[in-house]
Amino acid sequence: MLENYLHKFARLRTDRGRNRYPSATNHRPPHKPFLLLSVMDLIAQGQIIENFIEPSFELVDTWNGYWNVVMPMGHRSTMAHPFPRLQSDGFWHRIAKSGYDTKTDYNISSMTKLREIYTGACLDDALFVYLMDPVAREQPPVSG
Repeated sequence: MLENYLHKFARLRTDRGRNRYPSATNHRPPHKPFLLLSVMDLIAQGQIIENFIEPSFELVDTWNGYWNVVMPMGHRSTMAHPFPRLQSDGFWHRIAKSGYDTKTDYNISSMTKLREIYTGACLDDALFVYLMDPVAREQPPVSG
């Protein structure tokens, strides 16, 4: 089962606009991987202890840290982009606020809008258990 998630991580659904992203990201958008790494960091630090990922200041700050280290100066983005879109990869489940539909893909371009629509997200239960395990969390993605 862990290998299934490692395979999914290695094949995240991303934009194919290769000219938009630097070689440091293999010319692929890093938004979703940065979000997953940020969630794993907060789990490792004991800041996420339940299967509920809130678009918190700590999560945004961690995501921004990855973005600022890897992306060239002048490239701007926000965690608001990958947070709802990660659902398309099959293990991330958005939790919408009352009045909003979890199945609807809203056009979200800011953290304000993200927080207006979603209280957070959760992972597949099995994946969350793996991410809580330090040994499983360190496994590299499956290639091929």
